[in-house]
Order: sequence, then C-alpha cells, then structure tokens
Amino acid sequence: MTSEPLRLLVVSAHPHDFTHCAGTCGVHTARGDSVTVVSVTSGAYTHNEELHDELMKPEAERDPAIINRTPEDYAAGKETELRQACAIFGITDVRILGFPQPFRLENYPESIEALRDVILDVRPHVLITTSPSSDGQRRVVSGTRDDHTESVRALMDARVMASAYVRHTRPHRIAATYFMGVYFQRDELDFVVDVSDWFEQRVQAEALFESQGHTPAWARRRIDVSVGNTGWFAGTLYGEGFVREGPELLPRIVVSEAALTRAAESHAAHRHKIVGDK
Repeated sequence: MTSEPLRLLVVSAHPHDFTHCAGTCGVHTARGDSVTVVSVTSGAYTHNEELHDELMKPEAERDPAIINRTPEDYAAGKETELRQACAIFGITDVRILGFPQPFRLENYPESIEALRDVILDVRPHVLITTSPSSDGQRRVVSGTRDDHTESVRALMDARVMASAYVRHTRPHRIAATYFMGVYFQRDELDFVVDVSDWFEQRVQAEALFESQGHTPAWARRRIDVSVGNTGWFAGTLYGEGFVREGPELLPRIVVSEAALTRAAESHAAHRHKIVGDK
C-alpha cells in the first residue's frame, strides 16, 4: 500500500450527488490527498421541489417570484451550494461542465472529450462516480436511462480515451474506480468507509441544498438514517459504502485496522462505539 498522497476524482450527474461520498472525501483531504469534484450537468432541471409545489397550487395562488425564476438562476444557486458543500470537506477544485438536461450521451458526444480533458488534467489515482446502470449491475448496460447512467457511460468512454495516446498528451490510466454505494443494495457493498467523525459536516452539507427544499432538520434526519444505516451494517456509527468496478490486485490478503479492532473488542465496547460514546 502506497503512502503517496492520492488524487481523487469524483464525477456525478448533478451537484447534489457529490454529498453521497462527501465524508469519504473529507477523510482523504484530512490526510493530505487531493479531491476534484465534477458535475456533468448544472442540475438546472433536477429536484426543484419549490417550483413543483408551487405548480401544484391553483394558478391564482402561485408565487410569481418562484414561477418566473429561470433555470439559469436555479442552476447558479445549486453551483453555490455545491461549492460551499465541498469547502466543508476541504475541496476547492469544483467543476461544473453544464451539459443540458435530460443528459443523453448521443446528444452530447462532446461530453466524452470534456471528461477526458478533466482526467488528463487531474490525473487521478481513484475515480468515484454514481450509478453505472439502472439494474444494480456494476458494468454499464442498457436499461432505463437517466442523467446518472448516461453520465457514467460518457465517463467510462472518457477514461478509455485518457488511457490512450491522444494529441501528443501523456496518457493516464486510473488505478481504481468505485461506485457510490447509495445506488446499490446494502449486501452489494464491497467496503464501507468510516465517516463517524464527519457526521456533522455531512449534515451541514446536506442542509446547504436549500434549492432542493432541504432544511437543517431534514438534513440531520436524512443523514442519520442513511449514513447511520450503512454504519450499522458495517459495525460503526456512520459509514459510506462503495462498490468496486471489479476485482482489485493486492500484494497479499489485506485486513483493515478497523476489522482487527472489531475482532478484538468486547461486546460492550462495540455497543459504546455504535451509539457514539467516547
């Protein structure tokens, strides 16, 4: 295992998607690794709950300020929220490619080159992204299509292009690709990162997305239930799960320090850890 600082690249379809691995990113920036966050779209047409609820009202009762707000204004707010959320976890390199929605690769093939250029610029060791398919499989397959699956399709093509010789640019091969576990069933997770020390930051980041109707109370409940459930499954207070793209080559059998500690600790000590007792 290398002690060299890692470069992580997180690519998602929408700005808010980053939060599903935000605690893990904080763990890595705290140890000196670098993280770049990319959103393929601006999210201008995603999760505008305030507009949705306003349109549910009779026309005479609708708030013109909400009804007349442009997608560009909404997208600008989401960009601000993403940059503020990333800053909580020590991330300053945030890029929004701004491809239109619904994002479909055949309509915007130039997205492949845009993502390839990001890969060649960042030269990441680790790539983290969202859902590779609509049916719980790790490979990119056909099925129900949405911004997430189409963004991953573009990203995988970009990864191949980046590893090849292109325009006198030094190629780059990514060492490991992981999918955010929130898009998979719990028993499909390959590993869980302990983000117990980053719980409050996860809540804070979630609450920042006011454009999606999030409130502090909603954010705390959401993170407690989701990240808490993953942590419970893995034997810690809070955790973020991941799915490997495929088997990884290791020099030997590797057992994590957390697993060794769990095997040696008493039931009482484990219960104290799960409930957050110091």
